[in-house]
Amino acid sequence: MNRPLAYVFMALHICGAAGTYILGKAAATGFDNPAALTFARAAGSALILLLCTGTLIPAPRFQAREWARICFLGILLIPLNQYSFLVGLARTAPSHPALFYALTPMGVLCLHALLRRKWPSRRDMIRILCALIGVAVVLRPWAADADLASWRTGDLWIMGAVASWVIYTVAAAPICRYHSPLTVTAWSLIAGTLVFSPVGVPALIRFPFAALSPDAWAGLVWMMLVTSVIMMLIWNQLLRHLAPVQVAISANVQPLATTGIVFLLSASGLLTTDQDLALPFWIGMLLICYGVVAILVQPNEDAPHGE
Repeated sequence: MNRPLAYVFMALHICGAAGTYILGKAAATGFDNPAALTFARAAGSALILLLCTGTLIPAPRFQAREWARICFLGILLIPLNQYSFLVGLARTAPSHPALFYALTPMGVLCLHALLRRKWPSRRDMIRILCALIGVAVVLRPWAADADLASWRTGDLWIMGAVASWVIYTVAAAPICRYHSPLTVTAWSLIAGTLVFSPVGVPALIRFPFAALSPDAWAGLVWMMLVTSVIMMLIWNQLLRHLAPVQVAISANVQPLATTGIVFLLSASGLLTTDQDLALPFWIGMLLICYGVVAILVQPNEDAPHGE
């Protein structure tokens, strides 16, 4: 993959992510049962991918050991990442998930260091600490405001989703180099949907879909088609050609893109839900972005290069 095409894919992924944080919020608040929303999103995406298998998506040709990895990726995707993300999104401001997902490259670097049993340099540890201080500033555990307390609960769920996404990014990279990323995406998502079905099917059957607002429906369709299909295909396609940390760099632009869109929509009156655009949020965003970008723009000899 040449550099311009990689940038195009990253830009598309960033745009899709910004839409997910904003439109997904309407779906997350519209569904009072996150398990029903998680399964509706996953099942719809799995059906789309199944219908494309054999044409746009190559049929799976995994060995038994690789099927085990596909199932592991599926568990990371649906029960851990998507469920935690939707629970958290319903309880926090849309700008917060975008900010915490910017920690993805740092998480990938730390996980690589852990797997190689070699700690990052002292300089990188200081930058990691700077990013974590930024997280603390955004969470504001010292504040007693009721809205902030509710957002903190959602933020902790989002951070759990980020952790599972970091593990997915590292774990998916090797298999994406030996098999089509389209096939890996499709069958990891299908496997995760099957694993989650004992929880999701009963929740979906009991859910009153007639009570959903048009905004909630729009958010569900966006996450089903754009987030879980198009964005996942782009992410795994990038993982086939680039190192995981290089792919994760695109997450650094998401806070700026999402916050900018939120600010414009809020100023125009099109977005009426509570937003966090106060000074501590901006300070936290600067600390997080500085800590992550400072590590990435000066890679050391131990940084992962796609192995």
